[in-house]
Parts: sequence; C-alpha cells; structure tokens
Amino acid sequence: MNDFSGKSIKGSESAPASNGSWENPSGPPPFERSRAKVLWFLPVFLGGLILYLVISGYGSLMKLNQLAQRRDTLVQSNHDLNHTNENMYREIVRLKQDPAYLEEIARKEFGLVKPDEIIFFLDQEYKKEGNP
Repeated sequence: MNDFSGKSIKGSESAPASNGSWENPSGPPPFERSRAKVLWFLPVFLGGLILYLVISGYGSLMKLNQLAQRRDTLVQSNHDLNHTNENMYREIVRLKQDPAYLEEIARKEFGLVKPDEIIFFLDQEYKKEGNP
C-alpha cells in the first residue's frame, strides 16, 4: 500500500499510476488473463471445428451422391426387371391358353411339322435373289 506521500509501502502490490489511478504493475488480474485466453481460444476452436466439419462433411456429401446414383441405377434395373417379368408372364399365359401360338413356337424352335406336311429346304442364294 501507499502512504499519503506517494511512496510505496513495503509489501504492497499496487502503486498509484502517473495519471492518479491505481493499477497493478504486474499486469491484469489473473481472471482477466484467463478470460483473454478463453476469448482467444474460442474462435480458434470454432474455426478448427468448422474446418473439420467441412472436410469430413465433403466426404459425406460424396458418399451421399454415390448412394443416390446407386439408388437410381437400382430403381432403373428394378423397372427393367418388372417389365421383363410382365412380358414373361404374358407369354406363359399365351402358351397355356393359345394353341396356335404354342404350335408356332413348336414349329420355330423345335422344327416340328404336321403329319401330312411336306418341307422344302431352299438354299440361301435362292432366298437372296428375291424369291419367296
């Protein structure tokens, strides 16, 4: 502490400043130093956190885009398979119910003929000339 003469008393931590205010010559009190550290650390921490989220989030966005493309591919494949299924179902029904269609398939795929039919084999050159 100081006495009224302006001289510092032994063991005191503060002295009057030249402007007449009392200041601590060793700097700001400890709680202000820790507050300054927190105020400095907080933006650095938030900046680092944002940087991490941007970097790791970018990979997640790429993964999300890949999954969306894969989903679209699977949806298209599913649509195509459903269409093929419908066509096969129609053919099964037609084979079961339409004797003329069954006969046509038997003639084309297995080379079957009726008992009184005569088969003529024509050369490929004869067909190319425009003859039926």
